[in-house]
Amino acid sequence: MKKALHLLFLTIIISILGLLIYQFPVTAQFTEKILAVVNGDAITQTDVDEILAPIYIQYKSTYQGEELKKKLEIAKKDILNQLIEDKLLLQKAIKQELEVDEKEIDSLIDKLKNNFQSEEEFFKVLENQNVTLHDLRKRYKEQLLIKKIVQREIFSKIIISPSEIAAHYEEHKQELEIPAQVKLRNIFIQASEENEEDIIKKTNDIHEQLKSGAEFVELVEKYSEAPNVVDAGDMGYMKRGSMRKEIEDATFALEVGGFTAPIKTASGYYLFKVEEKKEAMIPPVEDVQDEIRRAIYQEKSKKKLEIWINELKESTLIEVKDDEEKT
Repeated sequence: MKKALHLLFLTIIISILGLLIYQFPVTAQFTEKILAVVNGDAITQTDVDEILAPIYIQYKSTYQGEELKKKLEIAKKDILNQLIEDKLLLQKAIKQELEVDEKEIDSLIDKLKNNFQSEEEFFKVLENQNVTLHDLRKRYKEQLLIKKIVQREIFSKIIISPSEIAAHYEEHKQELEIPAQVKLRNIFIQASEENEEDIIKKTNDIHEQLKSGAEFVELVEKYSEAPNVVDAGDMGYMKRGSMRKEIEDATFALEVGGFTAPIKTASGYYLFKVEEKKEAMIPPVEDVQDEIRRAIYQEKSKKKLEIWINELKESTLIEVKDDEEKT
């Protein structure tokens, strides 16, 4: 089961909003060919094509010919497999008599409406796509039921012990390392081909003032053309690897309180001052235990969900019409 956890929450935003955004004329082209039957419930060509439509438009802008055809075939198989799994989960939720509060559906409808300039536009697009509000609410309800059954059967039963967190921490210490950082202020002078010589003279003059003991903050307020001039040029902490090489090399080589010579970039000239420095470090387990817990939770969820869905498939009559495969 490929990417089961991710695909499980393939929401109606993809299957409906994706169609609405791209204005893809789905209903005029799709047939009611049955592709699979799960415990007597059919999955049709239309069900697959509604999700495939925005994917097709995306792929068409990137691939052509046989490559496009192969990509679409893979997408179709993945979508059909996910619809089969969704059908299994939906049937399980109904069997357990799970319910969805209408207010939950209302909230999702409201969020969808926010993607449009007006409610009138929202309903107009639905009408153009031959999608009724009832259809939309039904699909949202199904997605919420699937989410609830997974929450009940999988997520609510996952337990993570302190020993698991400690073991994960030891195993992934290097991945948790925080790179060295510098806290910077900057002065920026906009580039100008017409006045290049004047700008070079200006930045060199600023540098000379700094060497003579002028306060960096005062020169920021006097000369800088960067948006952060309102914050006295404060850039906050910058991690090693997050800046242009020439800027990173110059700033990390400085001691606290030091400043660079003018550094030329495509947009202009910069001068930087190092306010503080932090060495690279591996944070203590107490500082990253929530992050570790989330990583373990996701890993366990994915495995447990995959096992559970495979068990459901083994105990269910699933007929795939395309290749006459039965499970």
